[in-house]
Amino acid sequence: MRDLALIAGMLAFFPISLRFPAAGLMCWEWFSMMSPHRQVYGFADGAPLNSVIAAATLIGWLVSRERKRWTRDAMPWVMLLLLAWMALNTPLAPYPSYSAEFLDRTFRIMIPIFLTFVLINNKSRIHGMVWTIVISLGFYGLKGGVFTIMHGGSDHVYGPPETVYGDNNQLALAVVTQIPLLFYLWKHTQLRLIRLVMAISMGLQVIMVFGSYSRGGVIAMGAMLAMLWWRSDRKILYGLVAAVVIGGGLSLMPPAFFDRLHTVNSLDSDDSFQGRVDAWKVAYMYANDHFPFGAGFYAPQLASIFNTYMPGHITHAAHSIYFQVLGEHGYGGFAIFLVMLVLGVRNAGKVCRQTRNQPGLRWAYDLADMSRVSLISFYIGGAALSMAYADEYLLVIAMMSTLGELTAPPRAAPKPGMDEHARREAAGQALAVG
Repeated sequence: MRDLALIAGMLAFFPISLRFPAAGLMCWEWFSMMSPHRQVYGFADGAPLNSVIAAATLIGWLVSRERKRWTRDAMPWVMLLLLAWMALNTPLAPYPSYSAEFLDRTFRIMIPIFLTFVLINNKSRIHGMVWTIVISLGFYGLKGGVFTIMHGGSDHVYGPPETVYGDNNQLALAVVTQIPLLFYLWKHTQLRLIRLVMAISMGLQVIMVFGSYSRGGVIAMGAMLAMLWWRSDRKILYGLVAAVVIGGGLSLMPPAFFDRLHTVNSLDSDDSFQGRVDAWKVAYMYANDHFPFGAGFYAPQLASIFNTYMPGHITHAAHSIYFQVLGEHGYGGFAIFLVMLVLGVRNAGKVCRQTRNQPGLRWAYDLADMSRVSLISFYIGGAALSMAYADEYLLVIAMMSTLGELTAPPRAAPKPGMDEHARREAAGQALAVG
């Protein structure tokens, strides 16, 4: 029955994607992040249904009157340069055919990101994409929170299988990254019932992170909640609410959870952490030996490469977005990757500066502020997880580029006799109206 409902919904959305490619892009990303076809058990399980929506979206965009350029800032070019470097590095890698499969996957992840620079270009579309992220990943956070409560925290929470969010650690970080966006929607939603549902959902998602048993997820969540509290205007109230939610969540967890967290104090004897350190060393040494290129997508964890630098050690994935990119794409790719991360936060800050003290653009200020919290939380948690190609944070980075263009002060030609102060005042009034 689930299969039939999913197929019927996809077929119904096909003409919508042709007519409104921005809506098709949101459906495309919904399939990519939430993977609803992994939640069915029949013929639709694992079927490439998103390819149908992707084709309709691309065709609809090409034949429509939608703009064909992306934002005028540097971000899309930085992402394109990073993708080009990855493509150049792949045939030079020791196992090009192995890496080529993952390069193809990365291309398919990046196509809708580049379309975001083009199509998500007004307030309603930006809100639609934020809702897409929140619904797609918040679903697993909400479901996981209920699961944790029902099972008393005795079982780990996992995401959709065979996806970048399937692992318990990766799902935890994805949910943490999404919570600030949900908080933004909560602040800008008028209906009390929906606000109540959102508030309950945020609490359940915090509990879900505990239920994931992810140490990195808990650390990222702690940083995220601290940033939310610091930016709030009701620090005592929100602090009390956070204490109740966190205290209640921890009270559900069995001793095994606290034993897991206590290993942070003894990392030198933690085999899992030591394996990650080995992987970081392999990435660093390979990048040094093959400057400026890397070993290719996911190749540093292959035994033939890993054991060259760590003989006799068990192979491990990078478990860090930074060492992942360094080992796979060398110092060249790593430098471009860092520029992308920094520019994403910088663009969010730029929007905050452009919209500060503008009542009509309070939504844009809050969204940029929460997006900055979201990205920094991902950067912190990503230091311990291999999620460099996750589409969630890439979407947030792309939206900060489009939001920056949308809220940029108008560059109207000055009227004769208008002094500098008058020009600035007129530009501010025009931006507030827009």
